[in-house]
Amino acid sequence: MEYLDLTPYEYLNSALPETSIGWLGPEHGVQGGTADPLTAAEVTMLRAASPRVGRVTMGWHACEFCENAEGNGEYRYYLPDGRIFAAPTLFLHYVERHCYRPPAQLLDALADPAPLHWDWRAERLCLVLLDENADIGLRAEAAVGLACWDDRRAYAALWNSLRGDDDLLDCAGDEIGRSLAAFSGREYAKDLTAVTLHTMVQYGIEKAAQDDYQIFLRTFS
Repeated sequence: MEYLDLTPYEYLNSALPETSIGWLGPEHGVQGGTADPLTAAEVTMLRAASPRVGRVTMGWHACEFCENAEGNGEYRYYLPDGRIFAAPTLFLHYVERHCYRPPAQLLDALADPAPLHWDWRAERLCLVLLDENADIGLRAEAAVGLACWDDRRAYAALWNSLRGDDDLLDCAGDEIGRSLAAFSGREYAKDLTAVTLHTMVQYGIEKAAQDDYQIFLRTFS
């Protein structure tokens, strides 16, 4: 699937208005292509700013420039000013292998980071996550997004989503668990170690710990 950079996101349903970046293809080529590729520090910055993959689908999409990489799922970049950028997982492949340069609007915001304060986006994600009539995929994406806010209200919404909604937990419990793990160590998150959780939720928490350990090893090896 191919979209021009900085156009409204429309590939899948979304709970929030988002902007597309990095949806490259043969019609428009490598948008923002440059002979001056991103530095290693800039690539690391992109990885760190959106470490979770969301909206994973059944199929895979191959790079249409080299066919040496496949992607499945999307990254989300929540900026402090209210913008949200949505990119396919091949986004980083395009950056590293095809000299794709993301729009300055994203790079400049990430280079000068500011705290992500609670706002209308977080409120909306809480409502979607806790709406038992909402699409499961949207609820899972809400769970992923809420982990970006270091706020008691995000944790409370994730915790409340565990109550009696077996369909959600069976389908997205691992994502909820990984998001809950982001609050580990907070005073208000003591429940994480005090109760027995759904199997998929527990798996997500353990997977988050494993991922964090691998990042530690790569950083200090």
